[in-house]
Amino acid sequence: MSKISPENSLPTFTEVPPKVLVSLATGPLLLTLVGSRTLERLLLELGQTSEELFRGDRLPILSFPQTPKP
Repeated sequence: MSKISPENSLPTFTEVPPKVLVSLATGPLLLTLVGSRTLERLLLELGQTSEELFRGDRLPILSFPQTPKP
């Protein structure tokens, strides 16, 4: 059985400098911020579009038959 020497082992979490960890976390954080803003705009546009769709002035006028009064 061969022993694993310290030179060949992978670095542990405590051996990675904090600057590297911060730089690795920056990209996903920025993508999350931009994505959330885009999603917010999309949902607002969808809400306004559905409001316009269901507004009464764009619907056709329905004519109801007049019932004769006795």
